Amino acid sequence: MPIAVNTMDTHEDNNYFDENPDSTRVYSPCRLRCPVHVDVPGYVTAIAEGRFTDALEIILDRNPLPAVCGRICLRPCEDGCRRCNLDDPLAIAALKRSAADFGAYPIERPDAIRREKVAVVGSGPAGLTVAYDLAKFGFKVTLFEDKPKLGGMLRYGIPNYRLPDSALDKDIDYILSLGIEVKTDVRVGTDITLDELREQYNAVVITAGLQASRALPIPGADFGQVLAALPFLEAAASREPIAIGKRVVVVGGGNVAMDVARTARRLGATDVTLVCLESPEEMPASEHEVEEAQLEGITVNCSWGPREVVGNVGVVGLKVARCLSVFDADKRFAPTFDEREIKQFAADTVIFATGQGADVGDIGVELTPRGGIKADPDTLHTSIEDVYAAGDVVSGPTKVIDAIAAGHRASASVIRDLAGDASLLDDLNEEATTLGEVPELMQTKLEPRRRVQMERLEFYDAVRSFDEIEVGYTEYEAAREAQRCLGCTTGARLSREKCASCLTCIRVCPHQAPHMRMGGFLYFDPEACIACGACASQCPAQAITLEGHSEEEMSRRVEIALADAGPETILSFACAGTTELPYVRGDVRTLTVSCLLRASERLVLETLESGAKRVIFAGCAESTCRYPYARQLVHTRADKIRAALTELGMQDRFEVVGEVEEEDTVHLR
Repeated sequence: MPIAVNTMDTHEDNNYFDENPDSTRVYSPCRLRCPVHVDVPGYVTAIAEGRFTDALEIILDRNPLPAVCGRICLRPCEDGCRRCNLDDPLAIAALKRSAADFGAYPIERPDAIRREKVAVVGSGPAGLTVAYDLAKFGFKVTLFEDKPKLGGMLRYGIPNYRLPDSALDKDIDYILSLGIEVKTDVRVGTDITLDELREQYNAVVITAGLQASRALPIPGADFGQVLAALPFLEAAASREPIAIGKRVVVVGGGNVAMDVARTARRLGATDVTLVCLESPEEMPASEHEVEEAQLEGITVNCSWGPREVVGNVGVVGLKVARCLSVFDADKRFAPTFDEREIKQFAADTVIFATGQGADVGDIGVELTPRGGIKADPDTLHTSIEDVYAAGDVVSGPTKVIDAIAAGHRASASVIRDLAGDASLLDDLNEEATTLGEVPELMQTKLEPRRRVQMERLEFYDAVRSFDEIEVGYTEYEAAREAQRCLGCTTGARLSREKCASCLTCIRVCPHQAPHMRMGGFLYFDPEACIACGACASQCPAQAITLEGHSEEEMSRRVEIALADAGPETILSFACAGTTELPYVRGDVRTLTVSCLLRASERLVLETLESGAKRVIFAGCAESTCRYPYARQLVHTRADKIRAALTELGMQDRFEVVGEVEEEDTVHLR
């Protein structure tokens, strides 16, 4: 999606969001950094309120692999988090995992069943995304996979200590529930030709990925104990016995090389050395992957290039030369070496993780010089009209989330071509802009809150098995971490038709988000608003709403909470910062909200009219309050509610509690 630069001056006389419904969309920085533009503030807010199923449904709208991406995504969204300049970025990926861990996957049904049939070749992230989109639209989809199980490199290339099969299967089972047909152990080009597929299906989408490892043309590379990265990882994933000895040298500096080295450690190697051309600053591997490999006892040697695998019948070592540079002046790969500085690493096995290539063979479509499939970058059409291609087989090695984005683009093209519906493709092409950094004035008013650390296996235990290293958040930890979110772009929305220009919002806002402009117009600065709701709760004209916090949604949640309610049912609106409630006898239902300011007078009356015997406001302690300045406003709102109920003779049906004594409490979580 094209990205436009945010120039706030162009909107200074307008309400930035509501008064420009046809203008460029405004996304939070985290959402714009995500290649598939998942509504991060939306699902994080839901988790902060304990609504994990709602959070999961928000994620699935854009990303069909939340359990996968919650574990292995390289997290470009977190690089854009506006908390980066305050303390720590929000744990966005980990929260996505929490939504998949604790939320219930929905039961999807296509709006209509169509007669068109589509074949999807390959079941990696791109192929699964294509199948998901097309099946939701109503096409009859068949997935072809040349391995025994679905998942592609997600299953056979990423070790279980990072991505357990159970997590992958959870996402795949959900996708297949849409009625997708599966044919495994079928290789297109061998077991069935592309022409045969074209005869049986209205369109074919090839998402074969990069299944081949590239070897280095150096002496000794053909020895028996010289292995390639991808076959090695696949054998390990398939639980096949692999004899590698105690000393292993891995060649490569990317994430695949890290996976190979850490897998070798778990297979019994006690001396694992990684050798790469790049300097530490140039290594393509993620910084945290390198750190974890080193913590597991793997030695990383940078700026060395392999010159010869030393041995006779068996491998005894790898000879390397000092690498002086990896790229030339034009940033092209052209390593240079100092052959006078040579050393040798002892090894029983050498494993090359030095690049991946396509392995599609001569299936009939035009290929690139490097053996990938040539496709139009916008529509992903290949040289054959009804054949499309997406993912790494087109782009070369990318991140999982990029493959998902490519899958969306391919499916959007298929839907446009077969059904004449270009809405999904138009959505992908629509421009969006984002917010700048948190203003300095606002930074001084936000209390630093460190990231909630996830429990994980100790490294000396982790290397003994393929058990998942990161244990995951508990529901309580996930909610606490989600409450660190600044709610970017989910803040105040103004209806000018209702606004009386009373300036109440300016007086109560702690971050100076609302401003008065020439002509008496109010303007809300989205860079300063963190959706606390102070202005909306105090607006006498009810001219202010919060994005993502509608009265209709709150009413729906009340209806769900009061399902099967009896005459003694009590509904407690609990602040997300609340960890304890006073002990109350009877049937108590709890509805967690980001702040009690979300519960309006009308909503309380509606709750009582819907059958609740009593309504409780459960406030949070000052130490856990997300919006400390809102606490007094909550009491002000409570006074208004009491006054309204007193006039109706219902004053005994509402109560406010908060900061209660320990002996009077019970734990919510």
